[in-house]
Amino acid sequence: MAGIAFKLQKMLAGGSYTDIARAYSYSAMISSGPFLVVMGTLFGIKFFIQDYLSLEESNLFFSLIVYVFAFSMLGTAPFFYVVTRYLADKYFLKEVSAYSPSYIAVLHVLFAVQTVVSLPYLYFLQIPFTAKWVLYVLFLFMSGIWMAMVYLSAGKNYLAVVWAFLSGAIISAALSYIWGSSKGLIGYIQAFTVGEGVVFTILTMRIFKEFGYTSAYDFGFFEYFKKHPYLMGAGIFYYAGLWIDKFIFWFSPNGDVIIPHLRVFTLYDTPIFLSFLTVIPSMAFFMVQMETNFLKVYLSYYEHVRKRASLHTIEQKRQEMVDSLSGHFQKYAIFQGIISGMVVLFIYVIADFFNLNPLQMGIFRIGILAAFLQMGYLMVINIIFYFDFQKEACFTAAVFFVSNAVCTFMTLYFGFESYGFGYALAGFITLLVSFLILNKRVSELDYWTFMQQPISIPAFKLESEKSK
Repeated sequence: MAGIAFKLQKMLAGGSYTDIARAYSYSAMISSGPFLVVMGTLFGIKFFIQDYLSLEESNLFFSLIVYVFAFSMLGTAPFFYVVTRYLADKYFLKEVSAYSPSYIAVLHVLFAVQTVVSLPYLYFLQIPFTAKWVLYVLFLFMSGIWMAMVYLSAGKNYLAVVWAFLSGAIISAALSYIWGSSKGLIGYIQAFTVGEGVVFTILTMRIFKEFGYTSAYDFGFFEYFKKHPYLMGAGIFYYAGLWIDKFIFWFSPNGDVIIPHLRVFTLYDTPIFLSFLTVIPSMAFFMVQMETNFLKVYLSYYEHVRKRASLHTIEQKRQEMVDSLSGHFQKYAIFQGIISGMVVLFIYVIADFFNLNPLQMGIFRIGILAAFLQMGYLMVINIIFYFDFQKEACFTAAVFFVSNAVCTFMTLYFGFESYGFGYALAGFITLLVSFLILNKRVSELDYWTFMQQPISIPAFKLESEKSK
């Protein structure tokens, strides 16, 4: 993430409101770009669909897109943190020329895995043959976009990333208007796929331009799966935890059967997805704060360790980090608290705008709290990654997955009035556990910093050994 830090610090150096707005816009796009563009594009397409598709066809279209979004994210999950660590090491070694070859290599592996997973499912899905192939292509595009964003977090031209997403959204909306009226459902799927294809193509070209392309492949990241298995586990558990409550509702007796093998639960899905939107400003806020203010004290601590400063000085630097983290958590609680409060204050306006029924408003309210707690956990696990406590990160992600599954099952038992509380309770449990672990590790940071260093073998030999 050093590339992001450098750019954010450069943007904020100007000190003007424009510079601050640019920094936060960039952070929002890097942290939530794919999610924003999919939600924004679908919202635009929704206006056209109402005139040309029946309610059943409209539900089928949105359900298919949700499946593509969910499973492309889950298929990419094992790669996220492992590849990020690989890129970070390459960045530290000033070997960014390896980025493009490794990106191509990762896409080869990722697309192969996604193909094996998706084609059998599409074979049994009762939709037109053409729609199956278009969805398959869309699935690969979305997977590629997730991966490209990992690489472009170290890029320099953030405006190109923003324009890529905007271009894709505009093209999707325009083609939906043209093709949707003549082709119906397949036209809307094709339009959305072309838009995502444009995004993927521009992002890929951007990676080649940013980092050059000197060799065909770099499969060096494969070794990192063996070297850092907990990073892979953290990715799998975290992203599975994000979706497990939706899956449980989809396949519960209350789930809506759109067509065979395609189930959703719109009563729960829509308000929960909307609640995610409320934390996007906090994601940008968190990234700016961490990659600028916290990074300075973080680097200062390890710089003093490398320079063999006195224990008293190192302890002072550690305390500065603790104070910085405490300040960021307090700012986040206030910042997100204000946003969540504003959303609750205008919830009837928002519900009317998104056509939420009274039953969904209760889920939306608790969903806002759940998103607040989950964002808090996301902050903590990222800080845990800063200190390279990989096992602890994997453990907290597993807690999130298990608690979300268990608590969601419990809400199914208690009935509709409790829907959404399972997700919120899981967020609270995970945030509490991860915070306690982080607090424990940071309080013992001096010990872990020195004890994790490799034991060096003395270069000298005893006189008795030399004679042998």
